[in-house]
Amino acid sequence: MKRKNRTQLEIEIRRRVEAKYDERNALLIHLISYAGVNVLVWMIWLFAAGGFPWPLFVTFFWGIGMAGHLLDYYNKYGGGAQKREERIQEEVQRHLERLEERERGIYEDEATEAADVYDLDDVELRHLRLSDDGELTDYAPLDDGDELEQRRSR
Repeated sequence: MKRKNRTQLEIEIRRRVEAKYDERNALLIHLISYAGVNVLVWMIWLFAAGGFPWPLFVTFFWGIGMAGHLLDYYNKYGGGAQKREERIQEEVQRHLERLEERERGIYEDEATEAADVYDLDDVELRHLRLSDDGELTDYAPLDDGDELEQRRSR
């Protein structure tokens, strides 16, 4: 992988910072337009002799979009991003510690090898087949050649 020089790094960092400010500006424009339009529709409703409060629909449904936009910004650049990064770092650290333990041989000691958690060493293999009436039955396997001949004769 090719290392980036200082100019390339500065350009990349500048793009990230600009993206953050562009997102913040978009969020502020969305918030201001949400507040302005809601004030306007509520004023229209109030001065138009009331009646059914139809501006509730505008406020509620646009509010859902506004809340989504706020959460998106929070998770990309705010405290949500910091919490996410901390959780990722903790998980990475946990995985690295496990790898170091394996490399040091903690999991390959005699006590771990001797412990058969599932007791699979004492399991007797059974050969089953589906009978004509749909039940599983035990059967003794034949040699490969005999089994092929038996299948062909059916």
